[in-house]
Amino acid sequence: MSPRHPDRPSGPFPYLDEPEWRARFVQAGLADPRCTLDERALARVATEIINIKPLLDTHGRGNSMVATGFKKSAVQEITTEYGTLFQLLGKQSGLAGAINQFNIRFAHDVAASTEVATPKVTPAKAENGLQPALMEAEFSSEQELVKHLTFIEGRLTAAEKARKYDLKEDLAVSGQSERATYHVVRYHVGDEVWDTVSATAGSNRTRHRHDLFGIQAPAGLLGLSQSMLGGPPGQRWRHPADWRDRYTTLLNKYAEFELEDIEIPDDPEAAAKAREAQHWAQLAAAARQVAVTDVAIVIGFIPAAATRPDFDAALASTNLRTHLRGPLDFTDTNQSMAAARKLADHAYSDNAITDLQHSVLTGTTPAAELHVDPQQAVAELVRLVDQVVYPSDRKALRRTTKVLVEPSPSLLRDKHAKARGEIRSALLTAAVGGVDLPAAAMDNPHRTAVSKGIPTTGSSVRQLIVAAADSNPSAARAAARGELGHLAVPGLVNGKVFLGPYGSTGDRRQTSTKLAAAADTEDGVLLFIEAIDAFARVMQLRAQRPVPAQSVPDGRLRRVDNGDFDATSTSADSEWFTGHWPVSSGSDDSNDEAGTPSGPSPSEQWSERVKKTQGLVDIAKLGVTNVEEHFKAMGPLVGPDREMTSGERQGWQDQLDAMVDHVEEAGRYLRKLRNSTVDTEATSGSADTFVYGTGKSE
Repeated sequence: MSPRHPDRPSGPFPYLDEPEWRARFVQAGLADPRCTLDERALARVATEIINIKPLLDTHGRGNSMVATGFKKSAVQEITTEYGTLFQLLGKQSGLAGAINQFNIRFAHDVAASTEVATPKVTPAKAENGLQPALMEAEFSSEQELVKHLTFIEGRLTAAEKARKYDLKEDLAVSGQSERATYHVVRYHVGDEVWDTVSATAGSNRTRHRHDLFGIQAPAGLLGLSQSMLGGPPGQRWRHPADWRDRYTTLLNKYAEFELEDIEIPDDPEAAAKAREAQHWAQLAAAARQVAVTDVAIVIGFIPAAATRPDFDAALASTNLRTHLRGPLDFTDTNQSMAAARKLADHAYSDNAITDLQHSVLTGTTPAAELHVDPQQAVAELVRLVDQVVYPSDRKALRRTTKVLVEPSPSLLRDKHAKARGEIRSALLTAAVGGVDLPAAAMDNPHRTAVSKGIPTTGSSVRQLIVAAADSNPSAARAAARGELGHLAVPGLVNGKVFLGPYGSTGDRRQTSTKLAAAADTEDGVLLFIEAIDAFARVMQLRAQRPVPAQSVPDGRLRRVDNGDFDATSTSADSEWFTGHWPVSSGSDDSNDEAGTPSGPSPSEQWSERVKKTQGLVDIAKLGVTNVEEHFKAMGPLVGPDREMTSGERQGWQDQLDAMVDHVEEAGRYLRKLRNSTVDTEATSGSADTFVYGTGKSE
């Protein structure tokens, strides 16, 4: 027990730090030059960190203590191409954190959905000109936010189908060994404004951790429903300081209880209390291994010189490096690189490629030497690599099969197609001097296409652009747009825009699917051209040639008009992946004791009803058993003036029969629930083909 809080039982689950230490945390952040969060964001972060004291540099003692910043060892510096991020390293309660709705990997799915409104998201702007390390998001109403969140939950659920392990079970048994990273998001919803701390890396871990604690994902963003702690329905505590310690008290109270020792008595009121004890004991047992986790919270951002401040891009960059690691170690001893060079050498020996082309593929000559026109040099390089790795003529097919020791074309499997993709990435990487082109993000052909080669029109990039811009749909326009998309892939991948199916978001669509969607729009074609130009610029720089200044930062592909994003564009341009939108101002947090009016989300409603199911079934069983015993006890009492008329007996019989009908109807709905699961098979295609929360017929 704490002397300051005698009503709080001690246990494995940590309480919030005392208010005075949270105030010193805010003081330290405002004084630390590495921290660019404002006061309200720091106050919110202070509810995430457990054991604040060791993180602070302080002077004085007692009431005169002053925090002058964070200790050097507590802040990690992360350098990205967009600027420097500063992360505070500490301990976090397993109850804390929220899933990230605005992860770069979700952006296209949300934008392409006809059911989910696209929110307005933008980096915050400070009055002093600094870039705060937080994002701001605007929704027109809480209902729109809930729709958006439900869609993201569906994507996360779908991702579990792709896992070969049970992450939730791993967390319950082994705890969370990998540090999760979070950043602050400021929500503007109607007239309300509140801050959350969302996962930059670790959305699934956060979601499963919360599930072990009995909390649904909406609580991380919307706040906790007061009904979970016996309060009124329809009210939420937005701020963790209003509910976290109450929740933790119950976990610690029942942490040492053994489930088998909790008996359920016959008395309904006592049985309800016993079931409640069972509930909290079960949660405490499940969440014990994640009671405290390591955490990194982004507290500062210093933009790179000569670039437009872009906090979102810096976050995305670190997230992509975490989730999409290049499968190749580009060295002379790398297996894929060795196979790539063997292919190039044999093609050269067979006079299939020229001296210059062989020199480019082996990294001896810059790829920019392939053509005097920078755009065309990109096309020449991509087509050259395709010719060597995915040939179409018989002689080259035999040569490639022999060099790679592959079976006949009819026996090729996915592993062979994967190996070809890695070889292609190795050749492109060597030719352009070590750019980041991981095979997992490229548009590598399916194994059925490996033996056929990659088709090409043979047209120049300028001719393709003219054909792609034709206002009249035609086979020629479609072919030109398709090839432009293929030529744009190295630039798109190097710019961290188009990515293949990977990670844990449920976005399992192939890169080719995304390219086809973009090719259907004029904006998508403009994005292709921009990506080709960006990669041409990289090739020219690698060749140490002067290049003209560009209007957008390196490696950041998007459409810009007078420094602002084109708000009228809704098609498949780069805003799918990296877009920002303006934000409106709003009021301050509403953290009063009464709570904020709010409706439960679908997942919260589901959780609440599942929790009540056993109690309702027990009550029904008890009620039917009492009726049975009641009529059984009346049997021996029958005698003169102690009998029922046939009408009375039939009336009671009708009521009993009606009870049977209700039980059968409940059973019918139960059978239907079994088949009304989330459809997580839609792992390819557009967002419109992804079905979430839609029941199927029996």
